[in-house]
Formats: sequence, structure tokens, C-alpha cells
Amino acid sequence: MRSKFIYTGIHVSNLERSISFYKKTLGMKLLFKTRIAVTGGRVAWLTTSGSKQVLELNWYPKHYRHGGRSGLDHLAFEVEDASDAYRRLTEGRKGVIAPFREGKWMLAYIEDPDGNWIELGSRAQRRRRR
Repeated sequence: MRSKFIYTGIHVSNLERSISFYKKTLGMKLLFKTRIAVTGGRVAWLTTSGSKQVLELNWYPKHYRHGGRSGLDHLAFEVEDASDAYRRLTEGRKGVIAPFREGKWMLAYIEDPDGNWIELGSRAQRRRRR
């Protein structure tokens, strides 16, 4: 399976405070922030000049089953087909979150050997009109 590392997501307890910290302390630039429909949470993407790396800050409400902690949230990899990659990588082992559509992306989550979440993402196919 071919993949491309695209960003690191960390879980934060207060999104606005974290955005302010990364902007003021490390000179990062806010690319965008939005709500996450599936989780009820919010997300912000930041970057620095001269780097292709992106830092994704994730905040989740306490009632969300994966919410309530801070630290590494996930590492994101773009793959050709997230559903197929999830199926192949979870053969004989448990996956974390089965494939679902989030905006223009098809996403799925697996765990590495230490329990760190790995996001598998592919651009969702456009739905054909009938």
C-alpha cells in the first residue's frame, strides 16, 4: 500500500487557547478552523512559513467517546482508497473506526502496535447525479 504522510493531529483541551499559543509562541499561521460533524468537536489547522507540515488541533466534547484527554490524537496518511486500506490492514485484527465520509474525504482509523491512532484518508469519489 502506498501512502503519503500529511499531518499530525493532537488532542487539545481548549481549542482557542491552543491556537493562540501556537500562533504567539511559535509563529504559526492559522489556515482554517471548523466543526467536525461526526464527533461534535472542532478542528484547526496551522502551519509555519517554509514548511509543508501541518499541525491539526482537535477538540472533542466530553460526551464524545474518544474525548476528554490531551496529547497525540492521530497521525494522518493519504492513501488511494481508505475503505480498501482499512479492510486490508484490519484483516485478523481490530480496527478503531470503520470508513466514513467527512466532507470531501473518506476516512478510517486503525491503531499502531502501541495503540496510537493512524488516520487513513482518501479523497471521496463524487456522487453521480441520476
